[in-house]
Amino acid sequence: GNKLHRYAGLIKCAECGSGFTARKRKLKDTEYVDYTCNSHHRYGKEYCTPHTIKENILDEIVENEVKSLRDKILAESDRYDSIIKDWLKKKPMYEQQINANTDKIQTLKQQIEDLIMERIGDREHAEIYNEMIRKREEEIAALEKNTADLKEYDKVCRQQKEQLKNTTQILDEVLSESKISDVNLRMLVNKVIIHQNEDRSIDVNLEFNGDFEDKVIE
Repeated sequence: GNKLHRYAGLIKCAECGSGFTARKRKLKDTEYVDYTCNSHHRYGKEYCTPHTIKENILDEIVENEVKSLRDKILAESDRYDSIIKDWLKKKPMYEQQINANTDKIQTLKQQIEDLIMERIGDREHAEIYNEMIRKREEEIAALEKNTADLKEYDKVCRQQKEQLKNTTQILDEVLSESKISDVNLRMLVNKVIIHQNEDRSIDVNLEFNGDFEDKVIE
């Protein structure tokens, strides 16, 4: 049934790039599902090693990885908390800076107006005036950018923190289930890459879907 294909299409072999085949097994009275590299399943060991892994082991690994992702996102959210607190402390200073920038921009604009008028009466030195005007225009652009950055900083931090909080809530809901549902599994996980070592032990690497991966800034 449906449970058999819980990881269908999600698992890839690190060695040959093939997908995995799900099989129902029985050990004594216990039924379980395992996954084996498709190439090995079809063409045998000359082509690839089995990479066999049980579904319940995959479930444990996925759950631990989701918990770890949630912890990383919480830590990132806390970091934004302290950035916002720091910003609030410095807010009066930033506001002074914005006012100073505004005054300076007005002064520079007036200077440009004056230089344009002077240039009209002194055509032979037009290039010198042009250079003086250009420098002031560059200074205005830098001040305007600085002002915009100061105004945006708080907003951007708050938005980022809100997004992180929402993502944490989604992950909390996913983890509140006794077992991560098939739907949530596919919402979170893009790929499960399985590598078999020489001692036959297995390494599992998870690739989360972009929306979740991008929330964590390494």
